[in-house]
Amino acid sequence: MSVTDGEILDQFDMVDAPVRTVPEMARELPIGQDGLRRRLKELEKEERVVSRQVGARSVVWWKDPIEASDVPES
Repeated sequence: MSVTDGEILDQFDMVDAPVRTVPEMARELPIGQDGLRRRLKELEKEERVVSRQVGARSVVWWKDPIEASDVPES
């Protein structure tokens, strides 16, 4: 089963938290952590999500503010 970009982005709206981690989202989606991490990096290149390393091995992700506001393109 393939996971769409929209399903990944929807994960950010499903919790009352400003950031998500790969393990959290992978528990909710039919995709492994490595695959999800690759997809998030692709979405980051497209400026749809943002990441930040918060520890020696921890990375948090959040929706890009412009993506989150769903501003239509002109």
